[in-house]
Amino acid sequence: MPRKSDRKPEVESPIRSKQQHLAQMEAQVKAKLNKTKEFLEKAPALKDEAQKKQQREIVDRFNRKARIEGPVDFRLDFVAAKNAGPAKKLRKERAGFPVITIVLLAAFVLVAYFAWKSLWQG
Repeated sequence: MPRKSDRKPEVESPIRSKQQHLAQMEAQVKAKLNKTKEFLEKAPALKDEAQKKQQREIVDRFNRKARIEGPVDFRLDFVAAKNAGPAKKLRKERAGFPVITIVLLAAFVLVAYFAWKSLWQG
């Protein structure tokens, strides 16, 4: 009579394959759960580190060495902090504005007059 070890391995049954598949899925879910737990444990430390980094960047941005000789000129800090918007127009450039306005207003009045004359007075 043949021994058990001499026998041919039986074809895997559907139940056994399903059990192996479930065992693999269980291992994957456990690994994912452990990974998530580790991340949740590290999350507060990561948040604190990010906040400290942001605070350091802010301090580094506004921390300037003061001049030893003479008073500190705060106007330079104010000018650097202002938004770099477009420069204001010079007086020469603004001087032509009323002339253009008057010319356009006169043209509008003439057009309105002739339109009124042609529509209502025939």
